[in-house]
Amino acid sequence: MSDHSNVVGFVWHNSLVGKFVTLAVAVALLILGTQAFINYQSQKNTSLSNIINQSEMLGSFIVSITPEAILSYDYDALNNYMEEVNKGEDIVYAVIFNPDGKALTSYIDRRNSIIAEKMRNTKTLMLEKVIKDLNSNKDIIQQSFPIFFQNRLLGDFKVGVSKSRIEKELQSKLINQIVINFIFTTLLGAGIFTVFRHYTMKPILQLIQGAKRIAAGILDKKVEIKSSDELGHLGDVFNQMMDKLKTSIEDKDEALVTVKELNLYLEERVMDRTKELKGVNEQLEKLAMNDSLTGLPNRFSIQNRLNNLFIEAKRDNSIFTVVMMDLDRFKDINDTLGHDCGDQLLIEVGLRLKDILRPSDILGRLGGDEFAILLADTDEINAKTVANKIQSALEPSFYLSDMAFSISASIGIATYPQHGTTTSTILKSADVAMYYAKQNKLEYCIYNPGADRNTPDRLSLMGELRQAIHENQLELFYQPEVDIASSRIIGVEALVRWNHPERGFIPPDDFIPMAEQSGLIRPLTYWVINSAIRQREKWHEMGIDILISINLSMHNLNDADFAPQLEMMLQNTTVPVEYFEFEVTESSIMDNPDHVVEVMDKLNMLNVSFAVDDFGTGYSSLSLLKKLPVHKLKIDKSFIMDMETDSDDAAIVHSVIDMAHILGLKVIAEGVENGTVLKLLASLDCDLVQGYHISRPLAAKLITPLLEHGSWDASNPNSGSVHSLR
Repeated sequence: MSDHSNVVGFVWHNSLVGKFVTLAVAVALLILGTQAFINYQSQKNTSLSNIINQSEMLGSFIVSITPEAILSYDYDALNNYMEEVNKGEDIVYAVIFNPDGKALTSYIDRRNSIIAEKMRNTKTLMLEKVIKDLNSNKDIIQQSFPIFFQNRLLGDFKVGVSKSRIEKELQSKLINQIVINFIFTTLLGAGIFTVFRHYTMKPILQLIQGAKRIAAGILDKKVEIKSSDELGHLGDVFNQMMDKLKTSIEDKDEALVTVKELNLYLEERVMDRTKELKGVNEQLEKLAMNDSLTGLPNRFSIQNRLNNLFIEAKRDNSIFTVVMMDLDRFKDINDTLGHDCGDQLLIEVGLRLKDILRPSDILGRLGGDEFAILLADTDEINAKTVANKIQSALEPSFYLSDMAFSISASIGIATYPQHGTTTSTILKSADVAMYYAKQNKLEYCIYNPGADRNTPDRLSLMGELRQAIHENQLELFYQPEVDIASSRIIGVEALVRWNHPERGFIPPDDFIPMAEQSGLIRPLTYWVINSAIRQREKWHEMGIDILISINLSMHNLNDADFAPQLEMMLQNTTVPVEYFEFEVTESSIMDNPDHVVEVMDKLNMLNVSFAVDDFGTGYSSLSLLKKLPVHKLKIDKSFIMDMETDSDDAAIVHSVIDMAHILGLKVIAEGVENGTVLKLLASLDCDLVQGYHISRPLAAKLITPLLEHGSWDASNPNSGSVHSLR
């Protein structure tokens, strides 16, 4: 096949000209065909209407002239009338029937194909049957005209008219019109194809050939389109694009040469840098795996080596032990002698530990003053021996900054597999054991699940405490504080209680430390303060004006938002601020005394009063007490409960009372559980007392009647007087 025929085939089947010609011809055929069909229907309806009108005129004529002939039995006249009917070329039959249905005269067109067919099929022509059959033929229109004379029915004139002649003529015209329309649309399509192919497809094909040349890399031959329309403009833009592409390729070739030269230079530089980075990576790997201060394996390295121990132990069905150790009073050394001395101490400790361990043992520093030792093939008994050797190694004095001092360590021991089957669990077990040893001042401790406060049950309880705070499941109990001199109940201490819906009563000593460790102490304290304020408002409305003491945690004093939140809560109550007192334990104050003094001074400006709780357990100094904006000291119950049998405790209580009075402070003794202790406190001029001998903590509805009474009776605890004690 030639290239030209390929182009033509391409143009007709795939190009715009084929689509356009097809669309134009289809539209023309649809319009002309529709017009021909409409003309056919219109002419058909008109012709049929004319036939019907003619038959109606004939019927009217026959009806008007036949009565006289029927009455006179003039059949010749009736036959003559039928001769007139014979002149209508479309009339198939015409019959005049008498009232009995018999034909008086008739006309039948024997030239009609239907009549001829009937006559061939019957020996005798039965006029009534033929007419009845003709009535069922769709090609014949039948009309009936009754003949009357003076309202008397003389007969019926029936006439049948054929539509076949008219329909044949109209169909012949329709076919001729279709042939003419087809010839017209063919000529129209050929004309459109010729014009479109020359003026539209030729430029488009030139553009296609130009695009193929560009794809083949031929950019010198331009597209020549001699046209002033949009295709001509497209050809100009196409040529401009070709010129820019040619320029761009030339620039690219030049750039590639430059890039190649740069790549050679960069490859040389990369080789040099790779050698440098290799040395740096080796150094970084060493730093990543070892502690920068002591040179010992760091936490990451210890975890990796611990993973290897797990794999070996599982494979060989062997055991190993993890020893966690931190130094006691290391913070004091850092704060006193400085961080340089502290760092030197850590280095010296690391050296001593390495001297007592086997080559197979792994010693590492986890951070701060915390060390870890991995002992392969070592059980609890041998781990205890190692712990004793560690303590012995630390006994000789360390010499730092021309000073000699000794140091001890708290050691925790956990053994695989009984204390943990994963890296994290066994490290946690050893850490818990170490923490327990430090808290209980033990040289070492082997992990005991009972001492682990972070058990799944405890974590579950922590979540339930959060829910209890949000859903208001807690309740405040109140324990009265009695003035010994007046026997009046001057205040109550608000104590939170938790009656778990499933676990039952949970002691405060269980959930309050948990709240402090988990961060729940903040919402818990706000709940207690808000609940105490609401209850104090109810008592204020009842005319009961007493002091409410609320306990604060060190975490509250370290919370930057606590002071403004407390101020807002106190401003939103109708009860004067002077009726609220906040208790802070002496040990909390001693953790960070300067910060506590600063926070308490800010709150004191709001007329908030403070009391030092558990006094005697925190070893605070007299100078610190003078700085604190407190109004009351609460002597710890550990001194009060044994003062009747322990002369030292009695002396301490006496000294505290005298010292507090010298400083202008009131003293309250908590933990008063019998009348003898109460009398001793009265003899020592103690101001206030609190304890089970006075009253256990009570719910608000139970303590309200006691507060309304206002005094306490020694003979009937919770309701009487103590006048006899003075």
